[in-house]
Amino acid sequence: MTIQAIDTYYAGHHFRSRLEARWAHVFNDLGLRWEYEPQGYLVGEQRRPYLPDFYLTDLGWWIEVKGDPQRLDVSLLVDAVHPTHGLGRTDPWHRTNILILGPIPAYRDTVPAHHSISRSAAFGCDSGCPYTSTLFGLHHFVPIADVVRGDTELTARRLNALLIPSCRPSTQAPDRDVTEAIPLAEHDPMPHLEAAYLLGRTARFEHGQAA
Repeated sequence: MTIQAIDTYYAGHHFRSRLEARWAHVFNDLGLRWEYEPQGYLVGEQRRPYLPDFYLTDLGWWIEVKGDPQRLDVSLLVDAVHPTHGLGRTDPWHRTNILILGPIPAYRDTVPAHHSISRSAAFGCDSGCPYTSTLFGLHHFVPIADVVRGDTELTARRLNALLIPSCRPSTQAPDRDVTEAIPLAEHDPMPHLEAAYLLGRTARFEHGQAA
């Protein structure tokens, strides 16, 4: 059964679904700057049309939000990280990264990790790109307020949150629902992240804004 998306107005944007608005709420709570549907692209060798949902400006990551796994075209996302025919914007390490976000998971003692698709760009790698194949992995958000150790680099960049690898990436596509978050049992509690997920999950959108 296909769930009907509900157009939702929040933070000055008309979102195509309530779920997209909820994730925008999470990004705001984490202090992450974002762009919503910044532009459409023709990706891959076949130049297929693709309109990414979000771009996280500070982190250089693309976001694909999909509540229904049957509507997710993983092959299109693989085309989107193509080194020469992909989305074009990369992170500071010349990688094109897409994080796949489904329904906001409940944070109950375990940190949620989300599936990702990444690939190095064909340009800008002075000492050789770290990988040339499409990699599938898991990443989780880490609010800087939840990081107890000092990090001068993070302070200098004035970031509010990061995306951290949760596992060793693989060239093998996962054989499971990639819109579903994976709980990380062995991880220190992150109260700021827990609060952001809770607020996003329970936000009520009334008169165009989250209540």
